[in-house]
Amino acid sequence: MNAEASQEKVRVGLLGVGLMGSAMAHRLLDQDIAVIAWDRNAEHLRDLERRGGQPAEEPSEVISGAGVVITMLPTAEVIRHLVEPLLDDWPEGTIWLQMSSVGAAEADELTQVAEAHRVRLVDAPVSGSTHPAEEGQLTILASGPDSTHAAVEPIFDALASRVLWVGKAGMGSRLKLATNHWMITMVAALAESMHLCQAMGLDQQQFITLLDGGPLGSAYALQKLDEMGRHDYPAGFPVRLAIKDLELVREVEKSSRATMPLLDAVLERFTAAGPHLADQDLAAIYELDEPVKDLS
Repeated sequence: MNAEASQEKVRVGLLGVGLMGSAMAHRLLDQDIAVIAWDRNAEHLRDLERRGGQPAEEPSEVISGAGVVITMLPTAEVIRHLVEPLLDDWPEGTIWLQMSSVGAAEADELTQVAEAHRVRLVDAPVSGSTHPAEEGQLTILASGPDSTHAAVEPIFDALASRVLWVGKAGMGSRLKLATNHWMITMVAALAESMHLCQAMGLDQQQFITLLDGGPLGSAYALQKLDEMGRHDYPAGFPVRLAIKDLELVREVEKSSRATMPLLDAVLERFTAAGPHLADQDLAAIYELDEPVKDLS
């Protein structure tokens, strides 16, 4: 069966139309995949409706009207509170595609809840922010039963340039947590290095030029450096979510024998930024301190 024929048979439900949920919904619609969506804030559904999506007044409308239901909500607690009451009436064969960023233990908890109700769950968080979502350039870290692969493939094809299947449900969330720990720590280090350049009287652009095109640079790092240079931080991945994910990493640290001294330092920095920069992109960590004057 070709991809076009597969997509014609797919109708996607979406619970949660925030920054990422909205971007993903718009991409699905652009790829001629029908979307029915619900969000606690009805205002979030207006643009989706203008684009051809179907707004739902209740979450139950979403699960009854789709073959695959995506959850894109802020925390595992919110997800469970919303979804668990729906599972007794979950249509047979409908797949729960859990794409939010949750912790390792939380992913296992959601999987167990789904299994208790005989609902097939695919744990598939995404790597990438709103712009890659709109362009279909996400990386999806998928985990779950082999029997679900064919049903979710048209959705993954629409949203992602890369899909990694990494084992049983819950492994995707584990990989996402490790990835976000690295990403957030890298952005904090970039901000500190930019301040270091100023402290030494070095033109920051020389540091950026070194990274651009060299083995130490990346497209993501250069994007964050550009935002720092312009002092403009559109929320692709806001500070408040960076704090949430770092706290999930801390849960793993506490429940294991791992020692993570960098985690403590980075979490402290982002927590300090939280009260003033919570809804700005994590690159806004650069604004936390005034740079030290060059004393040479």
